[in-house]
Amino acid sequence: MTEPVVSAFQVLSVRRRRLRPFVDFGPVFLFFGISGVDHGREARLQRRFEQEYYPHVVTARLAGVGAGRYRLDGLPEDANRRPWIVGADGVVRGELSEEGLGAFRVWLGGNGGKVRAVALDG
Repeated sequence: MTEPVVSAFQVLSVRRRRLRPFVDFGPVFLFFGISGVDHGREARLQRRFEQEYYPHVVTARLAGVGAGRYRLDGLPEDANRRPWIVGADGVVRGELSEEGLGAFRVWLGGNGGKVRAVALDG
């Protein structure tokens, strides 16, 4: 881990992710007698669960932070459950649950917007 960087957190947008309909074709194939092993099913179901549980996408800007995955100390625990991803242009993207978004909005109202970005290895 590297030394944390103290930075000002400036929120650009908060939007709710629009999900595509999820169709599981396994029962349809079984009805018609087509059987087999669906090797990627568990990964698809896990990805869908994460998209449904963390539907809010927060886009912000951090100064002095390079591209990578970070934990932002100073944010509420619910808003810091998943890593924040910083792009090459310094724009930060995070995914929040309903509870995380509520805690994040309370934090925005009562804080100066200072966070410590701690790089995550791997």
